[in-house]
Amino acid sequence: MSIKRRITIGFGVLVASLLLFFSIFIYQNYESYRKNLMRNRLQRRALAGQLYFQNRMEFHRSSYLTLPDQHEAILNASNETIYKSSGPDDFKLTTQLLTDAREREVYFQYHAKPWTAAKEGVALAFKVNGVQYVSVVTAYDLTGRHANESLLFILITGNIILLVIVAFASFWFARRALSPFDGLIRQMNPAAVNDFSFRLKNETQGDEAAYLATSFNALLGRLQTLAISQEHFVSYASHEIRTPLTVVKGVLETSLAYDEHLTDTRNSMTKALVRLEGAIELANSLLHLAEVEGLQAARFQEDINIVDTILDTITYFGEKRPEQHIALRLTDNFTEHSPMVKILGNSTLLRTVLNNILENASKYSHGKPVTLFVDLENQQVAIKVKDQGIGIPGSELNDIFLPMMRAANVSNLPGFGLGLTIAKKIIDMHCGTLIVDSEKDQGTTVCILLPALPFS
Repeated sequence: MSIKRRITIGFGVLVASLLLFFSIFIYQNYESYRKNLMRNRLQRRALAGQLYFQNRMEFHRSSYLTLPDQHEAILNASNETIYKSSGPDDFKLTTQLLTDAREREVYFQYHAKPWTAAKEGVALAFKVNGVQYVSVVTAYDLTGRHANESLLFILITGNIILLVIVAFASFWFARRALSPFDGLIRQMNPAAVNDFSFRLKNETQGDEAAYLATSFNALLGRLQTLAISQEHFVSYASHEIRTPLTVVKGVLETSLAYDEHLTDTRNSMTKALVRLEGAIELANSLLHLAEVEGLQAARFQEDINIVDTILDTITYFGEKRPEQHIALRLTDNFTEHSPMVKILGNSTLLRTVLNNILENASKYSHGKPVTLFVDLENQQVAIKVKDQGIGIPGSELNDIFLPMMRAANVSNLPGFGLGLTIAKKIIDMHCGTLIVDSEKDQGTTVCILLPALPFS
């Protein structure tokens, strides 16, 4: 069922329910008013029975002002009828009714021909010269019943007409309100959606349709970026893995065919091992990237010591590259305020980030000194790694976080273009920011910004 139809039906049911309850309320209130008015009339006529004993001429004169189908009766203390009017006597008096009437006023209803609705009556007692009498008056409220039927007809007819109007109005409003979404749906045909360069166009501004179009276009933009990245990733990864395996195969085939001495065989195996180590390193990097992408940021709630994490990384890196000099500098601002803040995250993953950045700084600066600054800026811990290397061309800075993307000036150096990709994903999981500032032949500065939370 379409949304327009659901809105129309839902709105129609709501309005119909409100109209029904309101109509019932009006009808019940009018019926109560009619019943009270008729009871007061019967009561006054029953009390007029006292004139039968006080002023009989006045009593007979007032009997001309009767209600439709009215009948009156006056009974003495022995329940004997001493007066009966000329109207239709269609109600059978009972001893119980008369007994109750001597104690209190009794209002009653009963059915009689030819009326379709009930006739009404009142029985009450009064005393004249110390003797108790019971006056019983019955009549049919012809005017009130006709007004009641007219009101019921008006309510039913009015509700039907209003429901028809409401149905058309709700459908029109639903169609008008959802017209921006209809426009978006008409644009979203399968051929267009399969093209990530496709974007939705929305004529309205500031409504839900505009928000949906903007969000959908943003999603398509991310998917387009991901698709381009995936194409580059698959192309480069397949090439990088296929190349060393092909070389290994060629070396082994050549060795098998031509090597006759053990020394030549060992040299061939050494070359094959070097290529295999490169392929294994690439495979490990790809697996690490897949593992990082599968992690959930909500799991990083561990309070870590950032200084210990940095020192552990520098120590590990120094064992790996003892010839590389790394200068660690902690600013006075950080030293003064670091005991008052905490960093939530995962120290193992942060060590991976720092190790990848230091590895790049050392590799692309050809062993020149690397400086690592630690500062506290605007409730953020800033870790800056500055090298004196070959830098990155400005035109390629926007693509450095894409997997398997390497600058044109590093093609002669080993690497796979995954270090910064993994680092960026880990920093994003920590709700931080990774910034790379570089100029060709002027060195590179990598800045890591991590939220510093105050101790509660």
